Amino acid sequence: MTSASIRVLLILVAIAAALHGATEIHVVIMHTNDIRGHVLPGPEAAGSARLATIVRQMKPDLMLDAGGMFSGTLISDMFLGAPVIQVMNGIGYDAAAVGANEFRFGIHALAERAREANFPLLSANADSPISELQVAGIFNAQDVRIAVIGLTSEELTRTGHPQNVKYVDVADAARTLEAVLPRVRDRADCIVLLTNVTRAEEQRLARGFPEVRLIIGAHDDAELPVRIGQTTIVSAGKFGKYVGRLDLTFNDNKLSRIESRLVPLEGVQPDPAIAKLLEPYEAKLNEMLQQVLGHAVGDLSRSTAQESHIGNLLADAVRAKTGTAIALINAADPQAGIRKGPITSRTVFEVLPFENTLVTMRLSGAQIKRILGRTVMSLSGVRVKLDVTKPEGKRLVSARLEDGTPIRDKDFYSVTTNDFLLMGGDGYTEFAEGIDVEDTGILMRDAFAEHIARLGTIAPRLDGRIQVSR
Repeated sequence: MTSASIRVLLILVAIAAALHGATEIHVVIMHTNDIRGHVLPGPEAAGSARLATIVRQMKPDLMLDAGGMFSGTLISDMFLGAPVIQVMNGIGYDAAAVGANEFRFGIHALAERAREANFPLLSANADSPISELQVAGIFNAQDVRIAVIGLTSEELTRTGHPQNVKYVDVADAARTLEAVLPRVRDRADCIVLLTNVTRAEEQRLARGFPEVRLIIGAHDDAELPVRIGQTTIVSAGKFGKYVGRLDLTFNDNKLSRIESRLVPLEGVQPDPAIAKLLEPYEAKLNEMLQQVLGHAVGDLSRSTAQESHIGNLLADAVRAKTGTAIALINAADPQAGIRKGPITSRTVFEVLPFENTLVTMRLSGAQIKRILGRTVMSLSGVRVKLDVTKPEGKRLVSARLEDGTPIRDKDFYSVTTNDFLLMGGDGYTEFAEGIDVEDTGILMRDAFAEHIARLGTIAPRLDGRIQVSR
């Protein structure tokens, strides 16, 4: 055998030995997102007890959530997200990202939920008074060090309720990641981003940071994974209908392969331990919802096209709560009426399911007229005539205060509306131009419930405050 042949043989032996010595490790990560309080089973949700069963069966090394956990159901909204944290603790989550949804109940509630959680809530780029939020977590999974970095969308400060996010600043995700990576790079074998950001932001991060091989995101739809270069982007869809499973293969602690799939939860046997955790919340919620606030002596209508019983009742309730001269509230779904009989707390939640708050301000008569000229609203303290055959914005024929005084363009009037309209909801930009604006923090639903309880008996009467010609 020649010396050259011997050298080749030695090289082949060395390569074979190296390959034989390489350690292959398998790590399982499971993930959810946008649960939005759907811890109980329902038409759109499997419920956390079914999720717990699958997690127990699959025994993941890491259990993660990409945010959107709290607001969206009565059981979660009533208890400010506490039931969600309880079941996540019971299931054994390891970390969760923070997004706009987590701030829906305010900074103090989120801080309390963070203290209750047995796992870190992560956001590297959200600066807030909540000291419990962490930048990242580093986990040992099968002797592989995995760094999980949380990122929050900059849209939080634009779309979140002003009262809830006024002390929150969200930095650019990419610049934040540039600063964070050097601090975790030497401490981790694999870096995972747990993100509550837009698809465009995810893709920008994937292209800008190819060393990040996995991004677990939060989107409503259950989708196939997206691959950009060597980076895999996954999401499990909203309400917990599915849970995502990721199988990661490492050779000598270097990530070599990612396989992903969505596991449906429909038909899975619920975990009784998780169901039991929720029982006290369900009992208290049902007791509260059965509380009778008043009595409707006839069916109460709701309309977006004309004066309605519920529209008047709501606007009067709002104005009575704040004491302003006028109340202007967007008319809503005509299907959500109130039937003759007892009016319970459940009825009020069904009529007003959103967490809108009351906002007071001063508007000029000209601004009020522009608002009234668009379409039919729920209103109090003012009487209007509208001609809906005219173009939107020019439909107002006349507007007078309750005492018959015409609304004058240059005079200013105290007005109550809600935070949705203040932020330009339904295209109403005029409210943002108000002066002395104050978000009271009072839920519109609470003002409505108090007003019904105060009146006791509600008759289906209209008083002609809105007259519409067609």
